[in-house]
Amino acid sequence: MSLALEHKQRVMKQGPAFPAEVYTHATALAGPANAQKHLALMTNALAEDCARLSDLNSLADRRRLKREELLPKYLDYVQRYRDSGLNHPNPVLMQVLVWLFDTEQFEQALELADFAVQQGQVMPERFKRDVQTFVADTMADWADEEYKAGRSPEPYLSQLLPRVETEWKLFEKIPARYHKLLGLIAFDQAKWPEAIAHFERAVALYPGIQVKTKLDDANKALRRLNPDA
Repeated sequence: MSLALEHKQRVMKQGPAFPAEVYTHATALAGPANAQKHLALMTNALAEDCARLSDLNSLADRRRLKREELLPKYLDYVQRYRDSGLNHPNPVLMQVLVWLFDTEQFEQALELADFAVQQGQVMPERFKRDVQTFVADTMADWADEEYKAGRSPEPYLSQLLPRVETEWKLFEKIPARYHKLLGLIAFDQAKWPEAIAHFERAVALYPGIQVKTKLDDANKALRRLNPDA
């Protein structure tokens, strides 16, 4: 037997000098290299699922698909990513964030938004805004619709107000919208001082917020209650 063949057989019997990397569900986020491989797989799957959504004409059908199939599919990955301690651009996480807001799962959505802000994640390019602005705008739009439908958008408005007004650096019209809505809610409940405070703050933040009539009416109602004040 030749020396070369003898050496080859001996190496084969001994096995590899170092164990080959095993890539499984459990180790998919065990390190940066595996994490990037897994992210690529998840991103490809996400693209296919987004195409499925695009094929649906019904908003209700899209929402149902997101809630019942897609979010359960991707939330497991998002949680494993969070638990891994890694921090890299993650478009899958950000699409999950959007879907949570789309399906009005606000507790999970807001908690994940905080995580995304801490990591410095960016919104999908089509949104043209940062995470904080997306959250604040989305919740304000939803609250508007709830109020118009005769439903209360609380407690989310009051809970988000400190972040929207002071913690996050946003265009002044956004916190003004929150104050306007809170003022309208207080107005409907005949809480005149509270309504006035919110309307005045809304105007101070964004003079074009259009609350003058309601503010005047609230002041008149308060004077009727306290004519000697």
